[in-house]
Amino acid sequence: MTAYQVVWRGPVSRASGLGIASREYVLALQRRGVDVKVDVKTHQLTRTPNRTNTLLAKFAQKPYAKNKPKVLIYHYPPNTINLKKERKRYDYIILNTVWETTKIPCCWLPNINQFDAVFVPSLHNKVAMRNSGVKVPLFIVPHGVHIHIFKPKNKKLLLKQLSGRFIFVSIFGFQHRKNPEALLRAYWEEFSSADRVALVIKTNGYSRVEKEEWIKNKIRNYKKMLRIRKKTAPVSIITHRLRQHQMKGIYTLGNVFVLPSRGEGVGLPFLESLSSGVPVIATGWGGHMDFLHSGNSFFIRYQLRPPAISMNSRHSISPTFRHLFAQKGQRWAEADIQSLKRQMRLAYRNPGLCRQKGRQGRRDMLNQSWLRAGFTLKQAIEKVIRIRRKRLFVHG
Repeated sequence: MTAYQVVWRGPVSRASGLGIASREYVLALQRRGVDVKVDVKTHQLTRTPNRTNTLLAKFAQKPYAKNKPKVLIYHYPPNTINLKKERKRYDYIILNTVWETTKIPCCWLPNINQFDAVFVPSLHNKVAMRNSGVKVPLFIVPHGVHIHIFKPKNKKLLLKQLSGRFIFVSIFGFQHRKNPEALLRAYWEEFSSADRVALVIKTNGYSRVEKEEWIKNKIRNYKKMLRIRKKTAPVSIITHRLRQHQMKGIYTLGNVFVLPSRGEGVGLPFLESLSSGVPVIATGWGGHMDFLHSGNSFFIRYQLRPPAISMNSRHSISPTFRHLFAQKGQRWAEADIQSLKRQMRLAYRNPGLCRQKGRQGRRDMLNQSWLRAGFTLKQAIEKVIRIRRKRLFVHG
């Protein structure tokens, strides 16, 4: 057990990508022998009983260390912490965060430079932080993937009506940053009912209003607006929560995973797809470029543009979160529709190439485990401790 205690304050009970990362970082630290406590209300974990939550609940019940240094790792937006108050309780305070555009929100900066360090999951994030004026030490601590859970031999999700077709799979939250309109438009315009293809989308809304019918209605209205006259290839929309075996099976159902996202801090579905042996069609910009390459993916051309341009477009069909992503100086990647069409057609015509890229993706993911992420995270924590101790010694 380490000579310091890590207190993790983050969204460990959430079902989102951020929640998954928060849980997995905690578990990875524990496997690496770190004394880790979770700063969360126990009832948030016990209301959904499962193996992981039971373990995390034990970490939540653990007492705070009295005789060794305490390291707070804060996995929420940096503008939501009272640093003056936390400095009285903790010896070291580290921000663990992620961002998707070229610059962080302006409200983050005053607080962010008061942390002892910032941990980010990709080079994309590190560049965005530096370009935004972050001065404190920055460490890249990559996300991981469970290669024993997401694997090529997983039983496919059964969708009988799509049997015998080449399947495009996409998984994302229904928001503007994920660019659902480009995916749908490219698919409808490029393929017709004469093509043996199908697009399967697993998505979700962000409010009580944004349920299945609301999302499907947005998609139907968008198709009407585009005035597509031909009979199109089928699209299957899944909005309800899937169990883990179903989520595993939705990846292996696909011949290729496609997401023309405007910006990703990491892109967990890309990691999970590659681990499942399924290659990726992705915009060639963002945090996912740390692990995507031409051997495991098909890349969409893009241009960096201010987010407000696409948000104000008639093609915008999903929530924009404008207050976060449309600030002065921010840019993100707008996928080229024609390039997306070409890559989807290339994948469809070359199932053998998809299998080849998928096999390479699986090999690549063998080196992207959460245990490896835990090792990198532990090293970064201990380096922050050494840096701050040295600074205190010099100035003490």
